[in-house]
Amino acid sequence: MKTEAIYTRQSVDRADSISVESQAEFCVRELTGIDYKIYTDRGYSGKNTDRPAFRRLMQDIAEGRVGRVIVYRLDRISRSVLDFANVIDFFQKYSVSFSSTMEKFDTDSPVGKAMLMIVMVFAQLERETIQQRVTDAYASRSKRGFYMGGRIPYGFTLKEIAIDGVKTHCYAPVESECAVIRQIFSLYAKPEASLGDVAGHLKAQHVLNRSGEPWSRNRIRDLIVNPVYVRADRRVYHFFKEHGTEIANPPEDFIGINGAYLYSGNSETRKTVCLNGHTLVLAPHEGVVDAAVWLQCRKKCMQNQSAAKPMKAQRTWLAGKLKCGYCGHALTAKIGRRKSKADVRYYLCSFKYAAKSGCSFRSLRADDVDALVLEELRAKLSEFTVLSRGQQTDTVGRLYDLKNQISEKDSEARALVKQVPLADAALLRLINLRVEELEKQKEMLYAGIAELENHNQADNGAITGYMQVWDKLSLRDKFAVADCMIESIRASESGLEIIWKI
Repeated sequence: MKTEAIYTRQSVDRADSISVESQAEFCVRELTGIDYKIYTDRGYSGKNTDRPAFRRLMQDIAEGRVGRVIVYRLDRISRSVLDFANVIDFFQKYSVSFSSTMEKFDTDSPVGKAMLMIVMVFAQLERETIQQRVTDAYASRSKRGFYMGGRIPYGFTLKEIAIDGVKTHCYAPVESECAVIRQIFSLYAKPEASLGDVAGHLKAQHVLNRSGEPWSRNRIRDLIVNPVYVRADRRVYHFFKEHGTEIANPPEDFIGINGAYLYSGNSETRKTVCLNGHTLVLAPHEGVVDAAVWLQCRKKCMQNQSAAKPMKAQRTWLAGKLKCGYCGHALTAKIGRRKSKADVRYYLCSFKYAAKSGCSFRSLRADDVDALVLEELRAKLSEFTVLSRGQQTDTVGRLYDLKNQISEKDSEARALVKQVPLADAALLRLINLRVEELEKQKEMLYAGIAELENHNQADNGAITGYMQVWDKLSLRDKFAVADCMIESIRASESGLEIIWKI
């Protein structure tokens, strides 16, 4: 004979929540007989159905021991609409009815079934709303420089501070550990030094990490790429901007004093692998390492993780430059052998067939990519004239400065536009005036760029001549040209993003 089952659940035992005992008392009133069994999960959330007592209940139903399930409220089963719908389907499969004491619903009636689903939709909406509030609050606090928890990096401890009148914490230097950090950066900044060399040097000096173990290459690399150590200035701002990082602070705040936090954003790639899609926020603590040294080491790490050695450039003049737009690893040139047609050359992510979770990047036809990059090289060279070394440096610097100024004014204008929906009439007028002023300033900057570019056109014929002999160059010579001009290229099915050296 089938019994009636009472299911109770309580996430946290506190004064403002109903206990599992009280839930059971309410459910007993709904019994139609005297044979029943109570299933209780104490300390389990309703976000899913992975609970021991609930699993026992489902097993007993599958074995034909239960004819009816009674709960105090619907959300005792689950707060997920999908999970709840699956549970109801399971009940119906084994002809088990379901009742809720507080909502007065019974799945034996069509109306009860419909109302159950409606109530659970709102339960799911409430849960997602709470999650969104937590996410928004986290994003807001992180962008204001609040300490958001996590492991304290080597070289720091915590101290209490107040930001905008709110108590929080920030990092405080541990001088003995900071001395080790400076030594690590100083060693790795040498062109010939590798991560293994740095680890070996620290081991020889009997320098241990915070866990009391010798420094490994991975630990050293994680330390080097962490921006909490840098004294962030404009160079750091432009470095992260060029790599697709969202930056919470305006460029004028980067004065070469503060360290920075790098938070995970919408990107699915790890922060240590790819900077695109993540968020950089200036931290309230002082950095440890000068920006020039930190950038030198950071770029060196990027080249180590994703670039092939120049001497291996056998199939493409872009060897060591191409990076996967999804995971940040190197793209390697492969040759597809075909019987009836000519062999085809293509680029494939070196992480695609990793043992655990390979990259989703498919492949790109190498000839198409090479043609696009060559066209961009021509366009880039057309920006410059054949000048003396001193003149060329001055012209490139002026162009770079003007373009940076335009980018900063665009960022300020976008920030102002975001305030429009919440602005009153007075503030709206001020926003409009400022946006108009920024547009006028941009026009003057564009005029300056046009003047420099027009001045350069006189000698563009020489550059055109150089590019006309491109097909006659050897693979090594083409690689040398690309290496002089290109820092890296992020490639994906949607297009190419070239990071220039000039």
